[in-house]
Formats: sequence, structure tokens, C-alpha cells
Amino acid sequence: MRRSITVFPKLSDKEVSAVVETRKQYARAFNMSAECLINNSSTSKRFLHRMQYKRIKEECPALPTGLIQCARDVAVEAVKTWNVKRTKLKQKHPKRTDRMKRPSMKEKCTMRYDVRTVTLRGSQLTFSTCDKRIKTIISIPEFFTERYSPSEGWKLKGANIGMDRKGRVFVNLIYECPDSAIEENNDGKIVGLDRGVYNIVTTSDGVHYGAKDARRVKRKYDHVRSELQEKGTRSARRRLKSISGCEKRFVRYQNHCISKKLANTDDVSVYVLDDLSFMNMLRLKGKSNKTMRKWLSNWSYSDLEFKLIYKCQKNGIRVEAVDARYTSQKCSVCKTIDKASRKGNRYICRHCGNRMHADVNAAINIRDSYITRAQKPGQAAVNQPYGWGATGKPETESVDKTLTSKPSGLS
Repeated sequence: MRRSITVFPKLSDKEVSAVVETRKQYARAFNMSAECLINNSSTSKRFLHRMQYKRIKEECPALPTGLIQCARDVAVEAVKTWNVKRTKLKQKHPKRTDRMKRPSMKEKCTMRYDVRTVTLRGSQLTFSTCDKRIKTIISIPEFFTERYSPSEGWKLKGANIGMDRKGRVFVNLIYECPDSAIEENNDGKIVGLDRGVYNIVTTSDGVHYGAKDARRVKRKYDHVRSELQEKGTRSARRRLKSISGCEKRFVRYQNHCISKKLANTDDVSVYVLDDLSFMNMLRLKGKSNKTMRKWLSNWSYSDLEFKLIYKCQKNGIRVEAVDARYTSQKCSVCKTIDKASRKGNRYICRHCGNRMHADVNAAINIRDSYITRAQKPGQAAVNQPYGWGATGKPETESVDKTLTSKPSGLS
């Protein structure tokens, strides 16, 4: 498990110039390494070191050996990713394979450092450059040191160093902790999570995290962009540049807030998500209208999933995924699949009379699918009645005889 924190050290003009020159030679070493791997159809670090180390050392004599090896490792990873994408593209569009852009790095890059090229002793940070090793004093926020203290097994494993648009040098420190040091919470309950467009997340307990604010902000920025693009003046282009990323940062902030609330919930051992990996294929195949494709393109379900996984991992909560097919059409009580039972955001089963919010019904189905899958071999699957928790114990709220009561938190 990894965590990172970004700091801005105070450097002199000479030290900033050394960082700029180091970036140029680092990018050159990366490009030479990537070109050698592609031309020789190899992804071996040993082969690359034997073929290119002396040549890179001759053309970049001031670049430290440790940074040459870091650039080599980054190049190997980039070429491996490029090969995978190229193979997938070759299967679908063979003619586009030759026009696929090769991996390269610009001079204004962010450099990866390892434990040999960057060290942190107390508040003193040192890292290698083309001139000499820079030593500076940094201050790490208290919230980070308290939450990820060395006593719990967190150690510095590297850093990313670069420069932002304002010309400031930033250092992104990367800490790592072995997964064995995190104790899993096995005494909690299993909670299903249904992700949607109108409600970002709905739990099987009936808690909703609405997307009203997110949809409002998306509509606002969409309207502003269309107006400015139609205008096309110089000031309009400057305005487009200034607001670029505002919508993305807002959605990212909202996903952070929702994932943090879910990760800090007590008495939860497993969160079960619906697997939405097929969503991109659904959009590409044209099985939805223009409006739905637009919503799917603006839907940040993968970003929320990523944030939820790494935050729950710190608290000992596992995040699992199950097949999302028919979870919205299936009744959570009698398990009958009927597309006509769902009417908007309400689910009214035509077979057993079950009435509840459609997203809550889907979240319960997601939870029950995981419970059925996780049962031991040879054990018969038992569908839990509505109103009973995932631990096999009844919830505190009462359930009517007709199974039409609402779960807690449902308005």
C-alpha cells in the first residue's frame, strides 16, 4: 500500500537551474532507452543496460548513474504498456498500428527517484542532480505524519520531482507500507454499493449520496464551454484555458468526500461494488442514445472506485466486485427478474409486491450476489429476507408483513 505527499522546497536559483538541466538529460536518457527497446523488440532491463548504458553515459556525462537507472526502469514500463496497447489496437484496427505514437518524454518532465537518489532524514531532504546533491529543509504536514507514522511500518520508497507551471520545484514523496501490517476488520457487515447517474452511490442500508450538485456543475461548465467555443475570440480562448480543469477538480473533490465517508463507516468489513468495466464497450457499440452516451462519458465511476479502494485498505475494509447484470431488474426479496418492475427510481415487484427505491434494491442484489459467491462449496444458497443484515442478524428497523417498508435513510 502506498501514499504520497507533495512538498515545495525552497531552492536557490542555482539549484533550480540544476533541476532544469537534470530534467533535460533525464528525458534524453529515457528517449534513448525507449528507442533501443522498441528497435530490438525487448523489454529486458538487463539487455537495455548492456546495450545503452555506455552510450547514455557518453551523451549525458553529468547525469548520475542512479538517475540513468531510474530513467531505464521508467522506459521499460512505458514500452511494456505501449506493447499491450499496440496489441489490442492491432486486433481491432490493423492499419492504425503503424501510426501509433511511440513512448517519449519531453524536457519538461517529472523525474522518478528511488531510495538511492533521494533521502529524507528528519526534515532534511537530499536528492541527486547533474550539478551536485541538493540538501534542503522541508516541512511535512502533521496530519500526514500522524496518520502514516514510521512506527506503523511506513517507509520512504522514492519520490517524483518536477516543476509546476509557476516554475516551482515540487517533490512528491512516496511512502509504502506492507499489506500484512494492516489488520482486516472481519467482524463487520457486508454492504452493497450501487453507483448511478442520479445518485453517485447508494448503499444496501438505504443511504444515498446524490449527484444533484455534480450534475448542476457539469451542466454549468458545459454551457460555458459551448458559449466560449462559439464566440472564438482571443479573450474567450483565455477564459477557456483559465477554467480548464475546474469541473474535473470539483468531481474529484466530491469523490474524495464520498469515499472518505464510506471508508470511515463503523461495523463494515466488506464493500461490494458492481463491476462496470463493460460500460465503455456499451458506449462504443452505440447501444444508447446521445444523451445517455454523454452521461456515461461524464460519469467518474472508476475514479470513485480507485479512491474507495485505497482509503478502505487503510482501515482494513475489503472492496470486492460482482457482476452488475440484472441487478436493477431483479427483486431483492423473491429474486425474480422482471424489467417492467422498475419504474424510474422506484421498484415495484409484480410478483411479490415488494416496494422500495430502485437503487437500494440494486445495492441489496449486489450484496446478496457476493454473499452467494462467497459461500463454501456444497452449501445451499439462501436468499436473505429484506430487513436482515449481511451478518445473518435482523436489522433494528421493523419490517411489515407485506415487505413494503423503507430502509433507514431512504426519503
